[in-house]
Amino acid sequence: MNLIEALQAVPDYRKARGKRHPLWIILVFIVMGNLAGYRGNRPLEEFAQRYGAEVARLLQIDLDAVPSFSTFRRAHMGLDFAALSDTFARWMRQHMTVDDDVYAIDGKRIRQPIVDDEGKTRFVGLVSVFAQSQGVTVDLAALTTAENSELKVVQYLLEKLHLTGVVFSLDALHAQKNTVAHC
Repeated sequence: MNLIEALQAVPDYRKARGKRHPLWIILVFIVMGNLAGYRGNRPLEEFAQRYGAEVARLLQIDLDAVPSFSTFRRAHMGLDFAALSDTFARWMRQHMTVDDDVYAIDGKRIRQPIVDDEGKTRFVGLVSVFAQSQGVTVDLAALTTAENSELKVVQYLLEKLHLTGVVFSLDALHAQKNTVAHC
């Protein structure tokens, strides 16, 4: 499976009315734009305007118009992160050429906290599992203070990946007596 086929498998959360672009095309622009350093909805719109014709030519697709700022914004807001993450992780794992024996697991939060409607500060981040010898991230999961903790997310990823006979590099946070028993 190539990356486009993987992105086509991400469930489209949108209603049929008003869809101008298939979700996978929006995701292709998001991935390519981010890889090219266009981070954020306005920069992604600029990337799509600048390189949209070339992307369409390379992918051999008809593209009447490129996704706009508001299209990228709605995609970022409505997309099922877990579904995209699982799809991307499956695609990435199929390209690993050797079995790794050392994995680094670490959580990172975005710099700017989010204040919700109730005035509570929420932090959003990711916990990633990085295969050392391959130099690739093999899986990741969302981390939010409202729903889970880094400890719970790491336990979820360890259960999900079913890695045995390997070494994990983790923060000291994960060396607590009650946490080690679960690994």
